[in-house]
Amino acid sequence: IKKRVAEAAAMLKIGELLRRKPHELSGGERQRVALARAIVRDPKVFLMDEPMSNVDAKLRVGMRAELIRLQKELATTMVYVTHDQVEAMTMADRVAILDLGKLQQCDRPVDVYKHPENLFVAGFIGSPAMNFFECSWDGEGYLDAGSFKLRLPSDLTKIVKDRASSTELMLGARPQDLAICEKQETPECVAAEIYAVEPLGDQTVVDLKVADTIVRAVVTGEYMRRISDRVWMKIDLNKIYLFDLKKDKNIL
Repeated sequence: IKKRVAEAAAMLKIGELLRRKPHELSGGERQRVALARAIVRDPKVFLMDEPMSNVDAKLRVGMRAELIRLQKELATTMVYVTHDQVEAMTMADRVAILDLGKLQQCDRPVDVYKHPENLFVAGFIGSPAMNFFECSWDGEGYLDAGSFKLRLPSDLTKIVKDRASSTELMLGARPQDLAICEKQETPECVAAEIYAVEPLGDQTVVDLKVADTIVRAVVTGEYMRRISDRVWMKIDLNKIYLFDLKKDKNIL
């Protein structure tokens, strides 16, 4: 018993805590002790229900790395429940996304991000969240979002013709795939107004008002604009998502 306790404590770097009482431990230390108690049992599967929910943000980052290392070292399956998509994307080999108890998608993290199967997954994965525009498809190559129109490239037009079951589509664009222009560089540029600016150091999140819709864009940290300034928004059409609203399915 002493040998197994010492091994688990060394693995989680909590050897100096073994003589302390529970009330003398911080939240992060208690989480490590709970993990060690599970490890000494040598289980075939670990079941973790939001194990880092009570840990501060700085410690959470370190514990994510520790759990990734621990899983590889133990070579044991871990089923990990979390509401934190960063934890899911950085730690998992496969992510299962549930909504109201129903499985929406189960895939590799990169595939869940790049190829979401439906609107729920697309809106849930990614930070800031994906922007959505309800559109009508003219059957030839144009998407009409009400306040603006976009002409799709010929390759995307062919895919939509083959896969769309109706003319009602939802256009999705991640904030990282939007550009803010000072002038209408192309016919696809959309008139917008700066609604809010959130500098984050290495990048800036800009809220744009397009007609009555608020759209989020992620630009460089040096971007400087004032609220109410008039600009143009450009969507990278090579990175858009299109969802068939009738089937709630990604068609690209």
